[in-house]
Amino acid sequence: MARFRTSVVFAALGALVSAVPAQALDRFEIQVYDDDVADPGQFGLEVHGNYTIVGHRTGDYPGAVPANQAARLTFEPALGLTDWLELGAYLQFLVQPDAGARYAGVKLRAKFVVPERLHLPVHLGLNVEIGRVPAEIEANGWANEFRPIVAWTNGVWTAAVNPIVGYALTGPDAFKPEFEPCGKLSWNTQHGFAVGVEYYAGLGLLGAGLSPLGQQEHLAFAVFDLAAPPDAPENHKAWEFNAAIGHGLTSGTAQEWVVKTIVGKPF
Repeated sequence: MARFRTSVVFAALGALVSAVPAQALDRFEIQVYDDDVADPGQFGLEVHGNYTIVGHRTGDYPGAVPANQAARLTFEPALGLTDWLELGAYLQFLVQPDAGARYAGVKLRAKFVVPERLHLPVHLGLNVEIGRVPAEIEANGWANEFRPIVAWTNGVWTAAVNPIVGYALTGPDAFKPEFEPCGKLSWNTQHGFAVGVEYYAGLGLLGAGLSPLGQQEHLAFAVFDLAAPPDAPENHKAWEFNAAIGHGLTSGTAQEWVVKTIVGKPF
């Protein structure tokens, strides 16, 4: 009987560990990166906000915050060091129905880009990030991310892809890389704004052959951006504004309908 009880306990623990999923899509910073960096010595601030209009009403794992009707706010200061390196950070907050606001973690990042003075036909870069968030936000706590950047523009059309590889540094999925690609295509109307689409996916652990489609996360957004025409003066970068509405495309996507904004300003 004792052996049977021990087996039951170990089976239950195993089921609990296996029920903790790999890190899901980042719900605080919904953005496709391009190769822009702040000028050397220039400080900038972006404010990211999003709200899940309709989403999963239960958390991704025991104790996790459900996505439904949660609002997220992220402050992202950044400092340009050279024409190829920018350092930044994220300070995250979460607002839940009937639970108020709470701290939701901090992350540090370094963004490396190939300088424009080299005149490559495409823009290349890499953003490296490390962060620590509360267990109710991400099960594994400490996590790392490598975000390659490939972008192209002709002044009218702009395309960018970020084939992100992230992994936890602690917890049951520590050092197991997960693939989270995203991309953007936009059209500059030449009237001060651009419209386009953004796409985000969480495909699962690379070592496990990715997740079944129904368990993957896929989000598509219709996007509006401030965008000056190609012959605009340099000060057109004084403000950044991005607004979008997105829809989840699979049952595994926790955010079924979500709206987001990004407002940025260099100083």
